[in-house]
Amino acid sequence: MKKLILILAAIGFVTIAATMTKVSEKNTVKTAIGNAKYKDCIAACEACVESCKECEKSCGKDSKATCTKAGKDCVAACEKAIKAMKADSKDVKAVCAECAKTCEKCAAECDKCEGDASKKCAETCRKAAEHCSKM
Repeated sequence: MKKLILILAAIGFVTIAATMTKVSEKNTVKTAIGNAKYKDCIAACEACVESCKECEKSCGKDSKATCTKAGKDCVAACEKAIKAMKADSKDVKAVCAECAKTCEKCAAECDKCEGDASKKCAETCRKAAEHCSKM
């Protein structure tokens, strides 16, 4: 009787393990497809995050620079958009639309600054805004 119970329990565990593998494989395939669909936009947002952080380091020393606040907002919006795209979220269009607006605001603020970091930031923000607005 004990052997029968052990055999049935083992069969149950094997069945559960096999089912879990199939679910995991489906999610991995879905994520890979979602990531490929958003590849260019994710890359643009990642570049935007990097340049905004560099701009913040460069302009953060200048008390008159208004681009540092816009840069922080832009980093947050881009990171949120990247997360939504990587998860293939149902809200990705709305999140990317908001990101595009935030990137445009940051680019406008960075245009007011004189530094090279600000010019690069404005350029990458516009590129990210362009990609996000196409979502």
